Amino acid sequence: MVKGDGKYEELVVCSQEIAASTAQLVVASKVKAQRESENLSQLSDASKGVTTATGLVVASAKSGAQRVEEIGELSLIDMTAS
Repeated sequence: MVKGDGKYEELVVCSQEIAASTAQLVVASKVKAQRESENLSQLSDASKGVTTATGLVVASAKSGAQRVEEIGELSLIDMTAS
């Protein structure tokens, strides 16, 4: 994305995979850790942060894709109006 050779859809999918992997880590940790584990509590909090960040990344990617599409449509209109 930064270099201009990525796709917004790929960013969304990767973000969602990170969130899913984090959720799987929390579930697996709950099986092994003691119920009152401080580390498990911190991991759960971090997982919530990842979920929140994922939502922001997905929303930003969709917004960016929409803006690029709108700019492309405006450019096309400008070219046909000339």
